[in-house]
Amino acid sequence: MVGAIVAFLVIAALKFGVASAIGNLLNPDETAEAKAGDCIAELPEVTGTQEKSVSDAKVVKCTSTEAVYNVVGRVEEQTEAQAKTGKACEQYIKEGEDGYVFYNIAPGGKGYLLCLTKKA
Repeated sequence: MVGAIVAFLVIAALKFGVASAIGNLLNPDETAEAKAGDCIAELPEVTGTQEKSVSDAKVVKCTSTEAVYNVVGRVEEQTEAQAKTGKACEQYIKEGEDGYVFYNIAPGGKGYLLCLTKKA
């Protein structure tokens, strides 16, 4: 799986074609079932509207020392363009918090996005 991070902050994991389907058997999407209340391990650091690759995002126990982000919301049926704006997550991010959006959307398709905040 190939990915990117964009800041609103947005974290993106994009899937590409047939190679992705094969790659997913070897490297499954470990965030596919993530929901509010879950935690995500370290991801590349982003600021502003920066974008970076992500290939190993995973859900971890919130009590784990690996837990860096809280999942505060999940939104389904988003296009890549919608995910990049971060607007769907605004309702989940409190004023003054840095919000991050992790999404898994095939180009031209729809997928999910996770609304994240840094763990305190």
